[in-house]
Amino acid sequence: MINNADEAASTVLSQAMIAADQGTFAVGGCIIENSSGRIIKAMHNNALKSLSTTGKVFTFDPTAHGERQLVSWYYANKTALALPEPKDLTVVTTLDPCAMCAGTLLTAGFNVAVVAIDDFAGINYNQSFLFNDLPSNLQILAKSKFGYYACGNEDQDPGTYVRKYVGGSNVVFSNSVVSSENLMGCGDIFQSSVNTVRDNSSDSGLTPDLLANPAKLPDDSLIKTSFRKAYPGAFKLSIPNSRLPNTDLYDLLVDVKNSVPNAENSVAFLDPFGNVVLCFADTFEVSPIQTAFMNVTQSYAKIRHELMDNEEVYKKTEATLTHPKYGTFVFLNAPNPADPATVMMLGAYGSTLEGSVPQIFPANLQYYNHPTEGTVEELTSLIMNLPPFYTQLAQLSIMQTAVSSNE
Repeated sequence: MINNADEAASTVLSQAMIAADQGTFAVGGCIIENSSGRIIKAMHNNALKSLSTTGKVFTFDPTAHGERQLVSWYYANKTALALPEPKDLTVVTTLDPCAMCAGTLLTAGFNVAVVAIDDFAGINYNQSFLFNDLPSNLQILAKSKFGYYACGNEDQDPGTYVRKYVGGSNVVFSNSVVSSENLMGCGDIFQSSVNTVRDNSSDSGLTPDLLANPAKLPDDSLIKTSFRKAYPGAFKLSIPNSRLPNTDLYDLLVDVKNSVPNAENSVAFLDPFGNVVLCFADTFEVSPIQTAFMNVTQSYAKIRHELMDNEEVYKKTEATLTHPKYGTFVFLNAPNPADPATVMMLGAYGSTLEGSVPQIFPANLQYYNHPTEGTVEELTSLIMNLPPFYTQLAQLSIMQTAVSSNE
């Protein structure tokens, strides 16, 4: 049980410290019940975890940011623990949520309390609280759900950093203040290691010219069997050029989407050899944030990490599986630009890259059909207005496949 914003900040800062020791992004968060101050769950970033084989940190799940994990944990435990609705809870985080986490939290409907600002990837990176990097409908929602804790007191602490509270009225402890020590701690612990962690994530893989084709491995190889446990069709369909998806892939995406009740989309990941490594649909029966893209990028990273952590196959894994920036993600339908889950997915794509994409045409992110709601122009505008990390470093872009769906 905690009683004010500063205690909440201390709680999440302790989680960020654990993340820093782990060698991943130093961000922490927790879910607090608004009515009681009860801490329901606290978690830290787990995007990178160490490998027993090499002793180095390696991407475990690019979407395993504290806030996204908390939302997933909530839906996995909501019924069993009789948890309150998201509107009655607040996710407190050490750092302004990135696009993925902001989209996740808006999709789920949580209130959000922020301690420190992230001026590169944070959804409120310019501290305007206007959320101009979001579509207009989501700007209104974000203003009602997000809150940035006050810090210091102009009368009592004239020599320290002072910030007034700005945000929604339902954010827990919105009328209390975070100490300058906790505010600076939450920001400094992240900034002190973010570039190193980002490099460790984005540089984890051989360039395609140095790879061997995993499709040529025996069917009983651990690499193939591991992926086929998740997706039975792994490495069974290959197209001539991984950046030129064809009608065979379109048909597969349609079949996969139609195989899952209530799915609205499906996504495939092609490796540099054109092999379909994974292909999943939305699984909204799990939670509203389990979109097809989230399923694909999470599964690829986790399976690759597991194989890299296996003494028997990690060298073969390193020689055949590389960073997803060298492959191609293909959507059946382009994401709907006004949907908060699209902000989540675009952010997750940026987190998957954690750096710039090799400048190869066509793009690393493609779709067959136009959005079922909204326009491609609106989707492009959303991408162009995201925080600087996505536009300047990751340089996100999306394009339609060269082969249309009706050919």
